[in-house]
Amino acid sequence: MPGRLCITLLFLLITGLFFYSSLGHSRQPDQKSLTIAIGLENYDFKPLFAQFTKKTGIGVKVVEFENNSLKSELLLRASNNALPDGIIVPADYMGLTALDLSEVPDDWLSTHLIDQVRQNIKANGTTLGVPIVFGNQLMLYYNRALVSEPAHSWQQLRTQQQKLGVNISWNYYEMYWYRAFLGTFGTSLIIDGNANLDTPAMVNGLRWYKSLKDEAWLDVECDYDCTVNQFLSGEVAYTINGSWMFQRFSEHFGDKLGVAQLPSLRGEPMRSYFSSHVMAFPDNALSGSKSAELRTLSEFLQSLPVQSNLWSSINALPVDKRALDMLKIQGIRQVEALISTLEHAQPMPNEAQMAFVWEAMLKGLTRHLAGVLDEHQAAHFMQHIVEKSISYEQEKKPGQ
Repeated sequence: MPGRLCITLLFLLITGLFFYSSLGHSRQPDQKSLTIAIGLENYDFKPLFAQFTKKTGIGVKVVEFENNSLKSELLLRASNNALPDGIIVPADYMGLTALDLSEVPDDWLSTHLIDQVRQNIKANGTTLGVPIVFGNQLMLYYNRALVSEPAHSWQQLRTQQQKLGVNISWNYYEMYWYRAFLGTFGTSLIIDGNANLDTPAMVNGLRWYKSLKDEAWLDVECDYDCTVNQFLSGEVAYTINGSWMFQRFSEHFGDKLGVAQLPSLRGEPMRSYFSSHVMAFPDNALSGSKSAELRTLSEFLQSLPVQSNLWSSINALPVDKRALDMLKIQGIRQVEALISTLEHAQPMPNEAQMAFVWEAMLKGLTRHLAGVLDEHQAAHFMQHIVEKSISYEQEKKPGQ
């Protein structure tokens, strides 16, 4: 009898433990995995996603695209109803209305955002992204093994070319680069919500940019990947590229990597755009079934521990003022140089019209470079194209 009693009690104990174990497991909420799209040439966020999954149990599948095809891929997916749960992109992507981005509630945003960042996360007056890193500006990288002191002006750079045989490269036909040259002459591309391309500044910018091609300052047919490889191989001593390339260049060159402000022209600084990289939510994802997981990821990426480690993990500047202040007082030479390149940078407009502005500028510039239009005609042509494109977009009806 005692033996049967022990066996019975043991059976009840085991089944009870199984029941409570099953009950406890059933009470755990089902964790949904997230799909996030990013650009390959931008910051490497995958280690941060791995930390997030380890901490929360929420998986993150990363979909990577080449930078020059990221926008078109997202728009294609939008037309096929196949958008990811989130995208990490430069802030100007928020102007792509076809992505149907969710408005981000104010209480999703950190209360410690840098003022410049807070002003750069709205498109047409609406907050459509959660900022993660800050910068995205173009700057002058140089190889210290080839150049001991960087050129501070285009006149100095020409002298170095002639005396030392050093060369420079940049993505000549990419409008984000051209805009930095245009910025030397002032005037915004958008004023009061209207495209502003047919200006004396554009005429001067076109004239100067064409002269750089005509005077053989660089191989203008060398595209983005080509310019990166030229710099990495030592074929050129200088390259103009973005803050997103700092990590890769730093890993390759070590202490031989130099960073400087873009060269001035007759005392006037070049003015690159700057922006934040934001996480945005296409296809109105915040109204969907994964809203809670997306908020958890947003809070994680904005948290002080993550923001404080952005420089050491991906060589990016944080959007959290506390983290940036802590970074500044560490006296890291490369950080100081990177921050200094923001001195003359200007915030990039996030209005939807910018997509048409970039396209119109490229069409006008290529016709000017080919000799089809002079600089005055090209500026007028740009304005005509952008106004026509915007008008057509506004006239389109839903579903057309």
